[in-house]
Amino acid sequence: MRILYFNYLYDIYGASLGSAIKPMELFAALRKIGHEVEMVWFKDQPGHLPPGTLKASARDFLKRHLAFLVHDAKLFLENWKFKKIEAAHVESFKPDLIIARLDLYLFSAIKTARKYHLPVIIEADSPPLYEALHFQRQYWRIPIIPRLIERWVLRQADFVIMQSKELQRYFTDMHGLDAEKTAVVCNGADIEKFQPQIRDEFLAARYGLGDGAVLGFVGSMSVWHGIDNLLRIIGTIVRKYPNCRFLLVGSGGGLDGQVNRYLQERGLSDHVILTGYVPHEKIPAFVQLMDVVLAPYPNLPFFYYSPVKVFEYMAAGKAVVTTRIGQLARIIRDGWDGVLCPPGDFDALISAISGLLEDSGIAATMGENARATIAQKHTWIHKAQAYEKICQQVCKAFHGTAWA
Repeated sequence: MRILYFNYLYDIYGASLGSAIKPMELFAALRKIGHEVEMVWFKDQPGHLPPGTLKASARDFLKRHLAFLVHDAKLFLENWKFKKIEAAHVESFKPDLIIARLDLYLFSAIKTARKYHLPVIIEADSPPLYEALHFQRQYWRIPIIPRLIERWVLRQADFVIMQSKELQRYFTDMHGLDAEKTAVVCNGADIEKFQPQIRDEFLAARYGLGDGAVLGFVGSMSVWHGIDNLLRIIGTIVRKYPNCRFLLVGSGGGLDGQVNRYLQERGLSDHVILTGYVPHEKIPAFVQLMDVVLAPYPNLPFFYYSPVKVFEYMAAGKAVVTTRIGQLARIIRDGWDGVLCPPGDFDALISAISGLLEDSGIAATMGENARATIAQKHTWIHKAQAYEKICQQVCKAFHGTAWA
């Protein structure tokens, strides 16, 4: 099957974000099982506009002075630019179907698919309107417009794939989708890349990691990743276990400055290593330096995520301490292949971490079980096979013929 994939994410190379890693890994797995895939990324990346150029200067001016008014209008107008690019790829690649990521104001993929009489699957891995209203309040918008566009796109699609049951319920309730035209395919991990192995002593020496336990975190410094919880954990655990070190791998998310200030003001900087951005292909070596891995999500009212890092932690054979929230409560069996703490219960997080630090045998066994869980049902090959089945069903319903 020939699959054409459209993605409209910005800055896919500037951070090891799960939303960028997922399509790269998923479609690589689809290629492995025999399909041809062309991936098209539409948004300019930061490094593509050298400082001082006319385009860069114009962009910076607009951001400073007019972003409040023009941001959403620009997103809407991009549909016409994207339709031309999409059409060119359809004509050159000649796909059997299109998969397009749902994004705010964007409907071009539906129009392109209909123009060329192709089935289209929408990948609804996030709720764009919800995120815009809750996390991007600095821009002026009339919410009914993106709401109607989102509804039209989801209803026009031949099928919609979400990454969590929480998203499936949200979109179904908000837009009245036909349940038979939706499915949940959660994220996964590559067990060949993330696997138990002897730690890289050169890398450990580079960061000054000795014999003390290392607690790790991978991801951007974002509110929804539980950075506030993470900072409190650092302060509490360092007082209780002075020989522990924390290895925080990642950047972006807006809280980098807050993290640095917190560590400096409390004299914790010597206990914490901030690596900054690390390319995804190098993440496995960093995870192997960690004895206990953390995903201390806050008690969010709408936890719709399918955290790639948790699947990768588990694939690497690490004992993960996280929050009993959303999809995590269905993926992890508490006490068997990870530890689930009640949302908002900071004392439970500290207790769980302390227990694993004080009994490395339990941590090792839990890590082995975690890897087995991923190997049995959550590799990217498993996810690619789920996508393959959906694509075949969609093509059969659309064309009357199943594609190989």
